[in-house]
Amino acid sequence: MEKAVEQYCKNIEQFILNNADAKKIENIKIYLKNQADIIYGIPMKKLKSLFLKHLPEFDNLDTKYIYCLMNQLFISKAFEKQVIACMLLERYYYKFEEANITALIKSYILNNIIINWAIADQVSTNTFSKFKNKSFLHDFALDDNYLLRRCSVTVFAEMIMTDEDIDILINNINELFQEKEEYVMRAAGWACRNILNYNESRYFQFINEACHLMPRIMLRNAIEFLDEDIRVNILVSSKEKRKSIKRYESKSL
Repeated sequence: MEKAVEQYCKNIEQFILNNADAKKIENIKIYLKNQADIIYGIPMKKLKSLFLKHLPEFDNLDTKYIYCLMNQLFISKAFEKQVIACMLLERYYYKFEEANITALIKSYILNNIIINWAIADQVSTNTFSKFKNKSFLHDFALDDNYLLRRCSVTVFAEMIMTDEDIDILINNINELFQEKEEYVMRAAGWACRNILNYNESRYFQFINEACHLMPRIMLRNAIEFLDEDIRVNILVSSKEKRKSIKRYESKSL
């Protein structure tokens, strides 16, 4: 590893140690469902706020060194270092081929380097969401790894959406109707809510057509912020449609 990168790694580690708080480690473990190998006790929101002022220090760093630095931070498996790696990726993603970043993050997830939803979400919402080509997300939706399936929808949860984005998201949610992992179901519902902000008619069309096919956790998250009377009507409609399908299946047997 180049000396410059090694020095940056040391500086980042010292920064983390200077702000570490052992009293907060247990709370962060609970937040991450114990899915982190190393935790220093800096909540993510605080860490991002503290480190934000240091990001410009990397602007003149050669692209290959930025890549190397991000890689070292990710493979450390330390939660706080991975958060900083996500911040660097968000700032400098345009320096790399999108396909290479996609392959890199996928390999991190499949090889248990990224092991919790919080880091996967940071990459999805802050980096993948900016990619011009999001077709790879459909493959993520079909993957056996729940973090990749979660990524396939969280990408759209907070971004400004075009009609094409909505098409991709709906297509991905359709692949998750048999989902059993709670974190994926909640993420799909969270992302689905964002459709309402950009295409109300498309949102309600999709909800009305798919409410009985969505897992209940997914549906409840998708309609969470609607007026109560509308939400109740959708839930009742979903229940009736599910019953109708069961009656039909019973008669068929």
